[in-house]
Amino acid sequence: MMRIVFWGDSHIPYRAERLPISFIEFLKEKKPDIMVVTGDLVIYSVLESVRKFVAEIFAVRGNMDEGRAAKLPIVVDFEVEGLKFSVFHGHGIYPRGDPQQLYHIAKKRAAKFLITGHTHSPAITEFKDIVILNPGSVCGVWGGGGGYGLPTWGEIIVDNNKCHVVIYEFTEGAVSIYEQRCFQL
Repeated sequence: MMRIVFWGDSHIPYRAERLPISFIEFLKEKKPDIMVVTGDLVIYSVLESVRKFVAEIFAVRGNMDEGRAAKLPIVVDFEVEGLKFSVFHGHGIYPRGDPQQLYHIAKKRAAKFLITGHTHSPAITEFKDIVILNPGSVCGVWGGGGGYGLPTWGEIIVDNNKCHVVIYEFTEGAVSIYEQRCFQL
């Protein structure tokens, strides 16, 4: 079994001061094998602050990243149990989050799952023969196209030819499930 936590669009320090305590507690409890960051950390120290919670991190740069964060790759690919994932922030896609354009990026990279951000709105979307995952904004901050407005992040569990995806939200003082899906591989 592999546990992947995915998040992005923290926009620290301009739109938020720090990662939510609820998210840090989630990382401590879940102990993910892999962490995926969809960009717009803004400053690299945000990534360094969570490195101790995970063995492996895949992070991409967003359109607002600065300094060391701006030197992260635009797209990253990785595999878990033979399942290919691609990570791409999503800037340059108009309208934001357009599944047709994201589909072409995933297909070009032969990925079954594309983890993306930029919209600040969480979503699990099946589009043709791929799955597009967007964790929303881990700090719940606004984006150029709006956004959901609450802190959200995702978890993927790959086990026994299944991929269980959950997006969590922090609202009313508690972490709860925003959306979940299970995919047979």
